[in-house]
Amino acid sequence: MNIAVFHNLPRGGARRVVDHQLKLLGQKYRLKLFRLRPVLSGSRLARDYANFVSLNRSHQKIAAAINRGGFDVCLLHPDQLTQAPFLLPYLTIPSVYYCHELLRLAYEPELAAPSHLPLANKAYEAVTRKLRKTIDKANARAAKLILVNSKATQKNVKKAYQRSSTVCYPGVDGDVFRAGSVPKKNQLVFVAAKAKITGFDLAKQALALIEKKIRPELKVVDKFSLTDRGLARAYSQSLASLCLSANEPFGLTAIESMACQTPVIAIDQGGYRETVVDQKTGFLVKNSPQALAEKIIYLIKNPRRAQALGSAGRRRVENNFTWDNHLAILEQSLLKLARK
Repeated sequence: MNIAVFHNLPRGGARRVVDHQLKLLGQKYRLKLFRLRPVLSGSRLARDYANFVSLNRSHQKIAAAINRGGFDVCLLHPDQLTQAPFLLPYLTIPSVYYCHELLRLAYEPELAAPSHLPLANKAYEAVTRKLRKTIDKANARAAKLILVNSKATQKNVKKAYQRSSTVCYPGVDGDVFRAGSVPKKNQLVFVAAKAKITGFDLAKQALALIEKKIRPELKVVDKFSLTDRGLARAYSQSLASLCLSANEPFGLTAIESMACQTPVIAIDQGGYRETVVDQKTGFLVKNSPQALAEKIIYLIKNPRRAQALGSAGRRRVENNFTWDNHLAILEQSLLKLARK
């Protein structure tokens, strides 16, 4: 099977999924990766023109190359600006679109344009967001098959695109992400940017409610500053991982932490409901500093219980979130379309 692969993703969880797919599929099939970096510099107007107009034209050229390239199927991931790529409507070969998330700024109130913007800026923002939403929907609906990373994303895809999709959970490398022979510290690990949308403010507010003599340190980790083994070590040293991003579509951090036998305290939203089993591999909590603080204190005072949650988390990952499981669904989907 000859597979064309396309993405325009920055570093992050979605890019990690792409890299694993390329590694796994490349062991069995012939692959060719197509990429086109969007314009990210210059004035806002110039960038939008380049990314809405010039980008479309460039994608048409890439689609033409793929169509005449002798490929059996095309696997596509998002473009960081349009989300579903312009490429999709122009392909004449079968296409599989792996949707990591919708164009969230067009759908989620937490990502709405700031209210303090001048009127002209607000109007421009409203127009461009509506345009991007329209482009995303039209492109996504052109895919022959849509794969998604969670049931939460599947539900969003059905509502936004009026399309059915197949869940293909990302995995974790259990040989790398495993409990290390390092002692636990009185710390919580937070693998995300220091932003309101990631739950950083919630974490700080919760810690402020815990008395100082037992209050754990909040270890904020930039995922890009550590190797995978360094990240596994950070998980292994911690009492728990905090996964607090609002409406997270999936969240690799949760399954990485569980693979390292470190319990997860996650906000009761989105993909966390599918990875974290409340009371068994960690806790799902309300978006409340008090609720979060109570679970942190519980783990501090009940180390044996924390250890049991961690062990259960490892078993859950081994049974449900492996790259072998991911590849089986992905490969089946690609072969099915390639043979039509």
